[in-house]
This record gives sequence, C-alpha cells and structure tokens, in this order.
Amino acid sequence: MKVSEVLVRILEIEGITDIFGIPGAGINSFYQFLGQSSKIKHYTVRHEECAVHAASAYFRSSGKLAAASCTSGPGATNFVTGLYTSNIDSIPLIAITGQGNTALIGKDAFQCVNMVDIARPVCKAVFCITDASKAIAIFQNAFKIAREGKPGPVVLDFPLDIQQTEIEFDPTTYKPLSFEKPKATDAQIQQAIDMLTAGKNPVIIMGGGVVLANACDDIVRFAEILQIPVITTYMAKGGIPINHPLNAGHAGIQVGQPIGNKILCDSDVVLGIGCRFTDRHTGALKEYKGDRKFIHINIEPSELDKIFKADLGIVSDAKIAIEMLIEKAKTVKAVPSERVAHIPQLREELKRKTDYECEPIKPQRVYAELNKCFDEDTMFTTGCGITQIWSGQLQDTNKPNRYLPSGGSGTLGYDIPAAFGAMIASPGNKAVAVMGDFGFTFHIQELATAAKYDIPLVVVIVNNAYLGLIKQNQKYAYGYEYAVEMKVNHTLIDYVKIAEGFGCEAERVFKPGDIAAALERSKKSKKPYVIDIVCEEQTDCSMGGAINNIREFV
Repeated sequence: MKVSEVLVRILEIEGITDIFGIPGAGINSFYQFLGQSSKIKHYTVRHEECAVHAASAYFRSSGKLAAASCTSGPGATNFVTGLYTSNIDSIPLIAITGQGNTALIGKDAFQCVNMVDIARPVCKAVFCITDASKAIAIFQNAFKIAREGKPGPVVLDFPLDIQQTEIEFDPTTYKPLSFEKPKATDAQIQQAIDMLTAGKNPVIIMGGGVVLANACDDIVRFAEILQIPVITTYMAKGGIPINHPLNAGHAGIQVGQPIGNKILCDSDVVLGIGCRFTDRHTGALKEYKGDRKFIHINIEPSELDKIFKADLGIVSDAKIAIEMLIEKAKTVKAVPSERVAHIPQLREELKRKTDYECEPIKPQRVYAELNKCFDEDTMFTTGCGITQIWSGQLQDTNKPNRYLPSGGSGTLGYDIPAAFGAMIASPGNKAVAVMGDFGFTFHIQELATAAKYDIPLVVVIVNNAYLGLIKQNQKYAYGYEYAVEMKVNHTLIDYVKIAEGFGCEAERVFKPGDIAAALERSKKSKKPYVIDIVCEEQTDCSMGGAINNIREFV
C-alpha cells in the first residue's frame, strides 16, 4: 500500500471525517486516495490559511478533530498563520503539507521549503517524513501529540516520493495511541480548598482549558457548593450561563467587563483553572496581583509560573482537578456572603450601555441586536480589532463552544473561514462572523466557499470606516492619527455587490431600527448572508492598562 493511502486509512481510523484544503502537485498522491475515501469529505477552500482556520473552528464547535491539507512551498507557508492561531488557543488539528522529493530538500528546488524550521515555533509538533518505514509510527504519534496534554496542531510534511512509496500496512491491526492525563495530588487539592475557605472574598477564574476539558458544568457545580463567584476569561466565554447568580462576567483590560474587574479587584484568593494569565487579561501585573493569593491549575507544566509565581501551582487536567475539588468541597459548609448575593444586581448596575437610538449607528447597538436576535445555540466567530473587543465585552453567550474567537493571536481573516468550519462540524446551528469593515476583506474569498457548499453562514460587518483599534491606540498612546482612516468603506466600496458576486445575499443598514429586521432576514436565508452596518466613525472602545483603571467611553 502506498504511504499516501496509508495516511488516508489512518485518518479514517482516527475519526477524521472532514478535511479542509487545496490540492496541488506536491500533495496530489495523497489526494488520489483521499478522493477514494467513503468516510472523509474534503472541502476545497480558496486560501490555504483558511483551511486551518476552518479545521480549528470545526474542533472548537464540536470537540472533534479535523484536518487541513495543502501543497508544498507557498501553499505550506500559507498554513503558518492558521497554525499560530490554533496553537496559541490550544486547538488540536492535523495539518498535512506536501513537500518536494526528499533528494531535493535543502537544495532550493521549486516549491521546496523547510517547513520543519518554519512551523516548529507555531505548532505543537512538526514532522518531515523522510523514511517511509517510519511513516506509520509518525502518523500514529501525530494524533497522540495533538490530543494529549495541552492540545495543539501537528504538521505532517509529506515529501512526494515518500507519498508514493509502497509499505506493508494492515488497517485492522492499527490502534490509536492512548495517553494519561496529569492528575493533581490529594494533598494539593486539600491545600487549594483550605486556601479558598480561608479567604474572605475568593473568586474562580474559568479559563479556556476548562472548556477544552468539557468541565464547564463541573466548575459551576463546584462554585455553587462553596458559593464562589466565577469570572471567565475571553476564551471561556459562555462557560457559565449568563444569568447564573455566580456569573461575575469577564475580567481584563480589553475584553473585560466592569463587573469582572470589580469582583477580581475585591478578591483576596484567586483560583485560576485552565487559564494562562496573559496580558489582555491581567494588564499591569502589580495591580492584578495586589495582595491576593493565587492558585493556578493547568494541564501544561510550563504554564505555571510563566507570567508570575502562584502561591500554589498544580499540574492537572482541568476536569480531573475540578472533580477532586468537588469531592473535597462537599464536606465544607459554605454560607453565601452579601457580596455573592449582590452579583446579579451588580451585573445589571455595571452593564455597559448598548441601547443607542442615534444615527449614525453606534457600534454598541449592533451587539445589543445580536443578543436579541440569535438563540443560544448560535456560534459566533470574531478575529481581531475594536469589533472583537466590543464583541467580547457586549455579546451574551449562554453555552460553551458557541463563542469561537481568535483569542491569543487576534488574526484578521479568521472570522469567515472559522464560521464555515464551525457550521460543517455543527450543521444544525447558525454561525455568525462579527467583524470590522477592514477585516472583512482579509479572507472575503471564503464567502465563495460557503456559497459553493450551501453553508448559510452570516457575516455582520460593523463598518466604522476606520482601523478602529489602531486609531484609538495612536490617539491615546501617541497623540496622532495616520494611515487608519478608511472613509472609502462608507462611500466607494460596495460590500453588498462584492458579496453578491460571491454568490451570497447581502444588504446595507443605516438606521438602528433596521438592524433587527436585517438580522432576521439573514437567519432565514438559505445562502451566506452579509449585512454591512454603517456605523459612527469616531466611537472609542472602553479599555485601559490595568484592571483597576479602565477608561470608559460611550
């Protein structure tokens, strides 16, 4: 059996049912057998980077692994941004890149590039398969690495001559590799419980690792037992129901919310699970740390003490650790404090204003309408910029795995291919890409992909005719404005015609009272639907340098 066919058979056994990619001369031996598979469906995207974004969001929405494939050279290097985007958010996938014949590697041959060194810093692992006799073991190990510990993308760089080499393989004897999940010790869990119960104002920070571990219900149950407020990081948005009495919102200097920052600032003991304490969450570390004691639980040892040293660091799978915490907590008699009882009222009191009636449309109004129109099973994608920050601050998300942002990388162009991949994985649910006018043009071609495959995703453009976040940074950090004005996006550029040219339906909205009807039309459409909402140009977004010093704008 040729190694190409072996890889296809292994993909089938490992549970891959969907691949996103673009064929090419450097990978066509693999595509020959991929096309013969009755178990795997291939979706041809229109830019290689988008194949990885689609595979990433596929996993984010479903918890099921997907693959991305492309040819050698520039096809493979186009994968890099997608790999980085997935890796920093701990999203597993298998990326298969074509490569020149092994004899040509390192000799500057046509479309022959060193993907091992290029991809290594932005993915969990990368293998260039130069020995056909080791191919099966490498394929097998790739799936294990992608899934175990802190998950992430694995690249299989696949030389053309190796693809076509004959080897012995019996699919009936192949078994996926198993792996152990790290587990906290009983003593560590007891110490964590002691620290939390000794605190006067403890708080739990739910990170994206809790979502990846399918442990959101568990952490909410633990919080209920001890009556501790729950703050979610941006990547854990939706991990606790919006109106749960212990939901204390987000904390952070950009996508944070006033309630989350207040609850964190008022706390004395912090339990962070599956989080990384990164800069957009913490802001200035001196203010973030304060005199608080920190417990940090993470599946990846290198994440502990990376940003600052916790008082107690525990290496453990999030779900295992939370289950252990629950068992210990059952013996504790928690009495709800006045602070905790006040959370639902505080949520309402500190909620940012969104019900603007003015024209031009205030961007905040767009998010208010999104909250009203779409149900809790709707999946939202967003890439970067001021629109992403408003989205994190203002959008309501009631379930995990429904809010699918580019978190750690903030990748413009992620939104549309991610919405496509999410709907392939979860076909019964609508996906909405919420993005700015400038970001819309980064991978606009994937509207044609959605149209081709009859995927009726929705794109909502918050069109403020500016590079809004960059303008705001220039204005307040440096005192100038340059190269960020995009007035043509309100005048010269017609996004409706562009969308229609890609086989989509589209419309433009100028009045706040017309947003709801446009969104309703998008929900009912059988085609991809683009809504270009013309917004006020100068609105700034609330943010700051420290969680106790956020500058609010209206």
